[in-house]
Amino acid sequence: MSDDFVGPAAIVNAHRFIFDSRDTAGVERLQILNKGSGVWRCRTVFNCTDACPRDIKVTEAIEQVKRALIFGDA
Repeated sequence: MSDDFVGPAAIVNAHRFIFDSRDTAGVERLQILNKGSGVWRCRTVFNCTDACPRDIKVTEAIEQVKRALIFGDA
């Protein structure tokens, strides 16, 4: 794994703000995550979701960010 990998916890935290209508930095957050070391590194095998001790749907959040990047619906 690369040292610049954003990681699932950071992606979930960014997701929370990206989809908050009060956030004014959503575009910048999406640009940070729109890299090979960001959301595109996720292989969607649900390991993060399965391992999360707080039952956060990590993979679902990552997929929502990917859709926002593709379709611009953030």
